[in-house]
Amino acid sequence: MRPAGLVCKIDKLGRIVIPKPLRKEFEIDTGDTIEFFTEPGAIVMKKYAMRCIFCGNRDDLTEYQGKPVCAECIDKLKTL
Repeated sequence: MRPAGLVCKIDKLGRIVIPKPLRKEFEIDTGDTIEFFTEPGAIVMKKYAMRCIFCGNRDDLTEYQGKPVCAECIDKLKTL
């Protein structure tokens, strides 16, 4: 990870503001969904991108019963 050189305070409701330069760099807009991960000693956040529930692929997704599945996994499932 590289330091961004920006410091933010958490407000009384536990919120932070993502500084505009970071929102611009990572193409984060109002209404976008952010996902959080933990690493030893760190909280990592990234813009959410839907992924296939089986392989993690982000391309050519179809929703099945509310879950994203990629075309490649759909083809594999057809052979079962």
